[in-house]
Amino acid sequence: MDHLLYEKVAEQIEKHITEGTFLPNTRIPSVRKSSKQFNVSIATVMQAYSVLEDKGIIKARPQKGYFVQTNQPTTEATQISPKKYDGHIHLLLNRLLHASQDANIAPFGAAIPQSDFLPLKQLQRSVGRLMRTEPEICASYEFTPGSLNLRRQIAIRMLDTGCRLQPDDITITLGCQNAIMLALQAITRPGDTIAIESPAYHGVLQAIEVLHLKAIEIPCSEQHGIDLTLLEQAARQWDIKACIVTPNNQNPTGATLSSEARRTLLEIANKHDIILIEDDVYGELSYQDKREKALKADDQEGRVVYCSSFSKSIAPGFRIGWIVGGRFRNEIEHYAYVQSLAIPTITQIAIANFLEHGAYDRHLRKTRQAYQANLARCRALVLETFPEGTEVSNPCGGFLLWVTLPETINAMQLHQEALTEQIGLLPGLAFGLSNQFSHHFRLNYAVIWDQKNLNALLELGKLVHTLQNDILTDNDIYTQFTT
Repeated sequence: MDHLLYEKVAEQIEKHITEGTFLPNTRIPSVRKSSKQFNVSIATVMQAYSVLEDKGIIKARPQKGYFVQTNQPTTEATQISPKKYDGHIHLLLNRLLHASQDANIAPFGAAIPQSDFLPLKQLQRSVGRLMRTEPEICASYEFTPGSLNLRRQIAIRMLDTGCRLQPDDITITLGCQNAIMLALQAITRPGDTIAIESPAYHGVLQAIEVLHLKAIEIPCSEQHGIDLTLLEQAARQWDIKACIVTPNNQNPTGATLSSEARRTLLEIANKHDIILIEDDVYGELSYQDKREKALKADDQEGRVVYCSSFSKSIAPGFRIGWIVGGRFRNEIEHYAYVQSLAIPTITQIAIANFLEHGAYDRHLRKTRQAYQANLARCRALVLETFPEGTEVSNPCGGFLLWVTLPETINAMQLHQEALTEQIGLLPGLAFGLSNQFSHHFRLNYAVIWDQKNLNALLELGKLVHTLQNDILTDNDIYTQFTT
């Protein structure tokens, strides 16, 4: 019986490592802690750790504990396989969405800028003027592909991305999420396999579930973005129809791909016949003087379907996005028409007017400066007030931080405790197909640093400290929130 018990413990810990819960060169729980977590004797845990050491998966360091080997095979293609999404974050996201609408909850959870960072007064004037001078626009549909003037203004803006487009190349959508859904519907069929970044934007995971797709999670680091070596290995092993990638300011890591990585990504796509779905929703929010080019700009074989929106920069509630479908344009426009018939006319015209008169560039310059200042302040506060061992991303655009907590702290438990203190955050559970990001959470810093929000972040740091020695297992918490 003991023989079977220590093997089961070893198998469970190895599973945590292969799924990414414990990353290479990080410490796994101590023998005593694992004894409590698994409710077994210390001797049984010692046998399990010995098995893992013999397999080269972990290694003991004198006076420091056991660490995951840097050369253990978590990044081999054999460890990467298509998975289905079980919809485990529905309840979590539903709770988050409701919390984001509660003015009493600190708005660190949803990826929505506080209204102070949006050009609401300009849009209010534009909509008011339209209602006074052209009230008939509310009585007509703006059928797919959408407002010609708006598509013309988007084509002009896309010159900054390196893309030379005609208005007819562009289809207006209900935000970027709708654009990604339309791209997947046109490119894939139920049962197909796609590749996604890991961690991934949670909307991508939900799209996978709704469209009955399987996904291969390719690790995405905040320093380098999607792991192209693993994508290449996966492409050799599996028939990948599409890859959803965010080259600029990825959600949630903030990663931006280098020019060399972009070239390599396009080469992999061309070599293995993969369609790249580019999510560039944060591309306009780069802190550089000149924004990064779109992946689409260097697409010579028509393999990139480009998706973006104004939800993060102008008006989330307007739900205006767009897609450059290329060879899939006809299918995309068909699906868009069937699903929504038309995009609201007045919001399209209001944004087109905002773009046409040069107000957008002035707004972006001001907003980028504010976000960059907020980033510096937020990172400093987290690193100063959270426990030692906390790691924080350092994006060069957007307004999202990816926080990695010490391994003894579970982000789902932190999320629960934070809500009781009226603080919002989005735990790592929402960004993967399983529970591999249990010690991570995403934090929105597009907030006004008034006393309320400042106190909320300081209180969050205190909560992390109080949870540091909690002995609940990841599995206990995962089960609590997903059943």
